[in-house]
Amino acid sequence: MSASHPHSGLPDYLAPGLSILFVGINPGLRSAEVGHHYAGSSNRFWKLLVDAGLIPSALTYQDDWRLPDFGYGLTNLITRPTAGIQDLGKKDFLQGHEALLTKISTYQPRLVALLGITIARMLLSSKKATRVNQRSLEDPIQVGLQSLTLGGVPVWVLPNPSGRNAHYSYQQMKVLYCGLKNWGHPS
Repeated sequence: MSASHPHSGLPDYLAPGLSILFVGINPGLRSAEVGHHYAGSSNRFWKLLVDAGLIPSALTYQDDWRLPDFGYGLTNLITRPTAGIQDLGKKDFLQGHEALLTKISTYQPRLVALLGITIARMLLSSKKATRVNQRSLEDPIQVGLQSLTLGGVPVWVLPNPSGRNAHYSYQQMKVLYCGLKNWGHPS
């Protein structure tokens, strides 16, 4: 597994050949404070993993280090913790994009799961995203499997699991996480 980010207190959990690499935008203040991913009390990430059948039993943010045992990795596009995305600048996103492409190249996951429409818009509108088919550049980013790749790896967009994301109900999110099962548990 890779080492901690020096300024966030949050380590990446990466290993070669992961089934799915989950990518968040950046650590929230609560996650940075406790040193674990998706630690906010209203964050639904951990519950979604178990309810969608991606992991066999309930885990909490304190168990984030265990995800590679199930073939999954965790990282953030930007290492700097903030109260919200409004505190991030273009430079943060550009540096994070380069670092993410390096991680994808190094660890070669089978699928990159972007946790949020905002992160997907930023990454998939880049010239570094590779178009798989002839989807128009003007098409809005939708959740689910994308027609673009990052570093040659297929991309799946999920809604941000933060409790502040009121655009998707828990049930809608669960359906989208269930769609990842074929990637996470290949037959």
